[in-house]
Amino acid sequence: MFTAGLLFAATTIVRAQTPAADPQQVVGSPSATRVAAAEAGSPPPRNTEGRVILGSVPGQVGSWEGFGTRPMLAIFDYIPEGSIIAYTPFEQVMRIEDRHEKIMLSEIPYQPWAKALFEARSRTRFEPYVRCKPSAGPRAVATAYGTQFVEFPEMQKIYMFPTGGPRHYREIWMDGRGHPEDLKPTYHGHSTVHWEGDTLVVDTVGFNEKMWIDAEGDPHTSQLHTIERFNRVSFDRLRYDVTIDDPGAYTRPWSSGFYMEWSDGESFQFVCQDENFAYELMLGTEYNQMDRSQPIFP
Repeated sequence: MFTAGLLFAATTIVRAQTPAADPQQVVGSPSATRVAAAEAGSPPPRNTEGRVILGSVPGQVGSWEGFGTRPMLAIFDYIPEGSIIAYTPFEQVMRIEDRHEKIMLSEIPYQPWAKALFEARSRTRFEPYVRCKPSAGPRAVATAYGTQFVEFPEMQKIYMFPTGGPRHYREIWMDGRGHPEDLKPTYHGHSTVHWEGDTLVVDTVGFNEKMWIDAEGDPHTSQLHTIERFNRVSFDRLRYDVTIDDPGAYTRPWSSGFYMEWSDGESFQFVCQDENFAYELMLGTEYNQMDRSQPIFP
């Protein structure tokens, strides 16, 4: 259970040994030995109570950036017809020794309608994110230009602040409360946490259907329930694992994840505004104009 000041309020930082990598192997995963080697840099910082610090330590400023190979959650062992998604070719992914193990695209347990919608989205890239809408789940964690974790011990909360995208933040309760029975659906849902060793486990429900959970367009419904696991495996690397449980869109829960790297320095001011003309982000093309007469739906 959370104790005030566990993550970021301490003034003294203690170094500890880097935890060993999970030895479990999945399809498409790198060897445990090579993952462990990649995580064998400086140990993660800890506060005076022994907890790993997920964000900046006192006197330091920085954020977590990147998410390894693209796409975020699935290795593309096949490409949907007409897709314009930016992806790392399958053969190249297989040669990356320290990658995070990911589910194969062919293994994601889509319901038929969800698979059809994903493939349609892969051909258009009409992502709400590039129209200044907040994101949820993995897309909220690995947004453009870095994500910061900031704890407010006196409020028993962690806030996640993305640099890119709309001006928004994610609120995570650390006071032991459960989820309300009658949640009003929101972009970020309602998040509670607990610790499992050095891993912060975030349980979230109550999402709306107005955004995407990843940059590639995997569908979800208001039944979405995510379990996210944040583990700072070394000073410069954060492991992110997520389980997607949405009986409205998938036939069973599925899991994946990625690594993020620490980037020193202040965040810059990023403004997401209406009438944004980032065509290559909106459509995945080099179009010079686009039809804005139609409403954009998730």
